[in-house]
Amino acid sequence: MRNMLFALALVSSAAVSAESDLPAMNFYSSIAANEMFDAVKANAQFVKLEKELYGSPVTLRITHTLRPTAGGKAAGLASAIWSGGTLGLLPVVTSNNFVVRYDVRVQGRDIATFTYERVFTRAVNIWKQDNTYGLGEDGLAWLKTTAQQFATDVAADARVAELKREYAFYFGG
Repeated sequence: MRNMLFALALVSSAAVSAESDLPAMNFYSSIAANEMFDAVKANAQFVKLEKELYGSPVTLRITHTLRPTAGGKAAGLASAIWSGGTLGLLPVVTSNNFVVRYDVRVQGRDIATFTYERVFTRAVNIWKQDNTYGLGEDGLAWLKTTAQQFATDVAADARVAELKREYAFYFGG
């Protein structure tokens, strides 16, 4: 009897796991791929996320855009001229609207899209090596926080819940 209860507990925990995590999916990111993979994979529902799961019908795609703000275009141009005129002694000032988009795709079609954006103003030394993908420390830190926000949003999305149910029905846990 005790072994039977233990087996029932295992089966029920597998059913809960099938409901709580997403199916195996391929991962793509246009920026900070390693950092974003680690940030997303840290969430329990993405345990089956893989970087090279080619041929998977389900994909998580993270893309980004940097759009100069209206004031950022003028400031960027003027500071680029000043920086060039001083051979880089003065920094280049940029002000961009940074947009991060998460797409959950099935068979090449988006089933859920989540977009997060923020404005960043930076002073960039043209001679310094940038290890932040052009985002600055603040921008890279904010980018990583979007992974947790995405995990929260995707857990509440009805289309993604339907995807989980469908995969659990056809392929089990």
